[in-house]
Amino acid sequence: MIVKTSPLKLIFPALVVVLGICLCMTAGCTSDSSDTVTPEATTAATPAATTAPAAGTTVSGAAKGSVTAVPFATLIPFLPDAPAGWTADEPAGASWTIEDGQWTWATREYSKDDARATVLIQDSAYYDVGYWESWNSFIAFETTEGYYKQNKVGGYPAWEVFTKPASYGTWVGVNERFMVYISVEDGSKQDLDAFVNAINYGGLANLK
Repeated sequence: MIVKTSPLKLIFPALVVVLGICLCMTAGCTSDSSDTVTPEATTAATPAATTAPAAGTTVSGAAKGSVTAVPFATLIPFLPDAPAGWTADEPAGASWTIEDGQWTWATREYSKDDARATVLIQDSAYYDVGYWESWNSFIAFETTEGYYKQNKVGGYPAWEVFTKPASYGTWVGVNERFMVYISVEDGSKQDLDAFVNAINYGGLANLK
């Protein structure tokens, strides 16, 4: 399997940002795609940050593996078509074994001139995997170089990040099970919003 690095670079002066591959830390993994983008988790820490994540954004108390992750083929249709002016690559997906269960994800990359975007949707099956591993360590802050801020997308808790000069990202936690990640490199906030608003979060929430 070819592993690609997420395009989002979250490096601030005086800020340590660790980009680690959060896959199968204690278990083996199997992939059903030969050319996939490996989801990464991002942990941010800075002495200047004073606002902790708000209540209600933690990973669910549901038992790990108490549901069966939907196949990645089910997630692929939730990846948006290319917005106007953008070109979309073919979507990719994978399933990963963990403990006695599985989790899945699907992803697609997009391009427009020099701008690049990635959308990734994961079904964690309530395991603490992928982007859920770093969800509770996100901290709201703003500097001269960018920000992390907490908001809501489609009624679901979300985090948005900006790093100068033109790196944008959003994480959306759906029912404390599904995670949607969108990143835009060398684009604009309007580009990020176009992708964020193109996703059917309610449809994801209804998946069983």
